[in-house]
Amino acid sequence: MEGCKARMREELEYRYGQLRRQSIELANQALITPNVKLSLVDSQAYAAFERWEYHPDRKVDWDWPESWGIWKKNFPKRFECATWNNDKLIGFSMGRPTYQATGLRLDFIEKSPEATESHLDLSYLALYAYATLLGANHVKIMKPINKDVRDYYVSKGFKYDQKSNSCIRRIT
Repeated sequence: MEGCKARMREELEYRYGQLRRQSIELANQALITPNVKLSLVDSQAYAAFERWEYHPDRKVDWDWPESWGIWKKNFPKRFECATWNNDKLIGFSMGRPTYQATGLRLDFIEKSPEATESHLDLSYLALYAYATLLGANHVKIMKPINKDVRDYYVSKGFKYDQKSNSCIRRIT
């Protein structure tokens, strides 16, 4: 039984890994800034993250490498994205399909305190592409860290849902 579960997990990881790569490719094709790109999360992204992990202006203290290991193990259908300007990491984002599989939730998003680029706009390209490939009808940003961030998401076309403490945007 354990071997069967491992094989199923490997198959899911492979199938959804293909979709993740495809969503990143689609998002990169939509970019108009030549030095900006998106990628999957990898060791290069973690090495770049170490440059701003202890920055005094960092707003959250997520341990991306440790959190990533847990998410990778538990959520083979996960969304992941690292955003870059040349070799400078702009930020990370991680999420997963909703339990009803009608949406894609973004559980973690963080922008480098030194980045000036719009990490949300860049990540959203890949998030939207992945959600579309999954057949989702909405994306949801979970638990904005404060009112200013929530209001920023709303200014980008999301609607705040107080009940779930999330910002939701329908896919048309």
